[in-house]
Amino acid sequence: MNKKIVYLIHSLPSGGSENVFLRTLPKIKNTDNIVVTLRGKGSLFQNFIEAGIPVFEIGQKNFLDLSSYVRTLKILKEIKPDLILTNLLHADIYGRFFIQLFTNYRVVPYLQTTYNFKRYWPARLFEKISKYLVKEYLANSEAVKKFYINNYSINSNKIKVIPNGIDIEFYKNITIDSNYKKSLGIKSNHFIISCVANLHQNKGHFYLIKAFAKLYKNNHKIQLLIIGDGPERERLKIMSSEYLNSKNIIFLGKRSDVAQILKCSNLFVLPTFFEGLSNAIMEAMTSALPIITTDIPENRELITNNFSGMLCPTKNHLDLANIILTLKNDPTKRTFLGLNAAKKIEEEYDINFIISKWENYFKKYGN
Repeated sequence: MNKKIVYLIHSLPSGGSENVFLRTLPKIKNTDNIVVTLRGKGSLFQNFIEAGIPVFEIGQKNFLDLSSYVRTLKILKEIKPDLILTNLLHADIYGRFFIQLFTNYRVVPYLQTTYNFKRYWPARLFEKISKYLVKEYLANSEAVKKFYINNYSINSNKIKVIPNGIDIEFYKNITIDSNYKKSLGIKSNHFIISCVANLHQNKGHFYLIKAFAKLYKNNHKIQLLIIGDGPERERLKIMSSEYLNSKNIIFLGKRSDVAQILKCSNLFVLPTFFEGLSNAIMEAMTSALPIITTDIPENRELITNNFSGMLCPTKNHLDLANIILTLKNDPTKRTFLGLNAAKKIEEEYDINFIISKWENYFKKYGN
């Protein structure tokens, strides 16, 4: 009999965690993988259904929505899960303070980021308060594991790491043509910089746009593609409009063709302040793109400076601009970095290898 695994999450937007589950869950053998969303369905809901992953929607309005707790108990009674993995803050709170209190189901938080930014202090406070309720954690990177050990004094034996996996063959088979580039607004003979990230303050778009503006003064044949959406969108668009290069900054919004966009790019940049194990960086690595990202522990797990990418300080647009210019003028270095990055993904993060880790982990649950 298959193990029944529930993945509890806020909703299913097109975000990093959600896309990891979408490409991973259908491939795990000997399990019935079921997603339960606390709020809405999200833009990826239909993708999960088409992939054969059942999705239950609780439709919780807020934490005071008492009827949602009744619906949760009813859904879990119907599923009878062997394990519930909670994903991200909302689900972690729900799992620790409600499901564990009113059911006997095993709940394991799956840690996917450090929340190492001042505005996320409630998430850090929650961990300090509730860590005593957790018997076991999963983490998606060694850097996240170390952060929780060092900042919350959690025993290292309580945290097992299962990283994100990448479908390498999918990226190898991608082809594009000139018409596709035109549809994105890409001009011929221009150097294309791409950034894939939700438009949140902690992703560092502000510094990327400032760096791009500095470069543009002496390099007009460059374009910046910003892929993603979020609360910072309007502020960033207003900011970019103040520069002479505004027509060369293209906001593409949320996209389902990120892999194709990466194929059109010459360089990937992500000046983020904190991460977990960045899917965006991993996808760029798989595409053999040269990468510039910030010198933080989470990124150092993926990128070796000057070998598989370039690391720069956070919140420093001048250093970022200089590194971009250096790589723009050195195609040999770009090729070297891109090939080494792709090799690291192939050796350590191939999805088939990661699937085997999940299957081994689930063996201890259920019958």
